[in-house]
Amino acid sequence: MISTPRAVLVTGCAGFIGSNFVRQFRRKFPKTAIIGIDDFSTGRKDALDRAIKFYQGSILNDKLLNKIFSKHRPEYIFHFAALPRVSYSVEQPVHTSEVNILGTVKLLTKAKDYRAKRFIYSSSSSVYGGAKKLPTKESENAPDPKSPYAVQKLAGEPFCKIFSELYGLDTVCLRYFNVFGPGQYGDSPYSTVVSAWLESLYFPKKKMAFIEGNGNQSRDFCYVDNVVAANILAMNSKKPLGGEMFNVACGSRTTLKEVKQLIEQYSGRVLELQKRPPRIGDVLHTHADISKARKRFGYSPAVDFKKGLKLTVAWFETRISKD
Repeated sequence: MISTPRAVLVTGCAGFIGSNFVRQFRRKFPKTAIIGIDDFSTGRKDALDRAIKFYQGSILNDKLLNKIFSKHRPEYIFHFAALPRVSYSVEQPVHTSEVNILGTVKLLTKAKDYRAKRFIYSSSSSVYGGAKKLPTKESENAPDPKSPYAVQKLAGEPFCKIFSELYGLDTVCLRYFNVFGPGQYGDSPYSTVVSAWLESLYFPKKKMAFIEGNGNQSRDFCYVDNVVAANILAMNSKKPLGGEMFNVACGSRTTLKEVKQLIEQYSGRVLELQKRPPRIGDVLHTHADISKARKRFGYSPAVDFKKGLKLTVAWFETRISKD
């Protein structure tokens, strides 16, 4: 039986993953008070759920965090807020480190001070760099980040573990792989090749799609509902999770050539792609082993890539009449 929390805090509640999470969590737990924080640096005001108690501001704002935690005392913190664009982290390593590392530590400290039950941290598969072994197991692939963003996401993980060990705040780190789905705009900082290509397909004046290399590179694409489910399962784990890391993915991979074919099949449109040379340092394949998350808290992706892609195409279809 899933217990109903009294109050939860969702950082980045107006972002792609955060807004999907809020909407689904509210349906599942209608009696839980949801407190959201977002500064709209990457989130969208039209994605904000009006039913939650919302605070506009940065996770670096101590005064605001004190107000939120002292007033609402959230039992669980779902930390989605981040400056996620890899290229932006390369250009702005100091600012992105402040938000992505210091912001995480500030939230962990408040969660500890106000005795939260669990802190669920959104990490990233980018911490692996190019994984040596596929499917990628958490225990077999040492982190090898290739960008400031990847380093920043990785830095949050030992902080979570330390807060569990030193202060008794239970934490968990979820490493997401290539998340996509409705609500992800092609110009979003989170945008995968799926949303970038669909954006150019449905709004060609906005964006030209391109492919780097021959298209044989593959990704373990994870539909956003699977990520939402993983967060809720992690919240409900009866046993402490102690800052451990878990892959959250589909556990399968699809080549970019196949993605193009499926997009054309589901949309009934021809996807024109500008060819570019392979990107230096790009990872050729990602494929997660999700057995650890399955064993520890029952994670099993309910939506496979093809079904998720159909749902995402349908969402882009609805945008044509609105934009």
